[in-house]
Amino acid sequence: MRAVEIVSIVFQQIVKMFLMMGIGFLCCRIRFLTEKGSQVLSDVALFIVLPCVIFTSFQIEYDGTILYGIIVSFILAAAAHILAMGAVCLFVRGGSREQRILERFHVIYPNCGFMGVPIAQAMFGENGVIYITAFLCAQNFFIWSHGVTSMKGGSFQKESLIQIFRAPVIIALALGMICFICGIRIPGVIEEALESVGSMNTPLAMLVSGTAVAQTRIKEALLRPRMYWMMVLRLLAVPGAVILLLSLVPVPDEIRLVTAMGSSAPTAAISTMFAVKYHRDVGYAAELFAGSTLCAAATMPAMIYLAQLLF
Repeated sequence: MRAVEIVSIVFQQIVKMFLMMGIGFLCCRIRFLTEKGSQVLSDVALFIVLPCVIFTSFQIEYDGTILYGIIVSFILAAAAHILAMGAVCLFVRGGSREQRILERFHVIYPNCGFMGVPIAQAMFGENGVIYITAFLCAQNFFIWSHGVTSMKGGSFQKESLIQIFRAPVIIALALGMICFICGIRIPGVIEEALESVGSMNTPLAMLVSGTAVAQTRIKEALLRPRMYWMMVLRLLAVPGAVILLLSLVPVPDEIRLVTAMGSSAPTAAISTMFAVKYHRDVGYAAELFAGSTLCAAATMPAMIYLAQLLF
């Protein structure tokens, strides 16, 4: 796939994201959508809509080659997130504790769903979608364990492990994998209903993000050198390190490229939803999200092109 086509797809996705965020921004500014309303939308997206997305992605015919690709993609995605966790321990220092919590989440977790799926589909068809879904599943496992614990500001405990397996997204992941391996297909009308609910994932996430952006201090954010350092870590340093690691792994190129693409996406929209849910600095979380999303229009195609050269 040519670099021009990649740039076009990434740019279109970013435009869509900012248009949907704009609606949330306007709703917040005219007080149509309150802070409490944003919290409710965030909970709906996290606990109802996202599990539907994950479960329905596994409603496909069983194939041994695809299963191998899913397992490898999951492992590589886990390795990429662990590498990012190590990077933030080394390079995200100073500032207030509140800042560090949001910044580390920002650097570790990319927006591989909304940004990654259309690019993966354009590059590799349905297999690309399946592999990026495996990346998304690995990410959700870390988000609902390490991510939730860090956002709460606590340390990982036994109770945290129990909460992981009780989380709707993890239950959806387990049920989806069982159905895929055992060849279980739910009735078409139920699948279509779940897919319809799942289709609300990106719009809801962007509405919540838009309300968060409405609370930001844009001028102040642009004057913070620390913001630009976080952009470098999220969009260049971490994906660059992941790509170098992937170049040493003997797996199919399409799996490596999908993993590289997922790692090079801007920060996950769930960062702003978690900031709302766990009462963090929502404005700063939105600044990090909006800034990385805008910069990704240039950095994401560059990282994918680098991966194509090395693989």
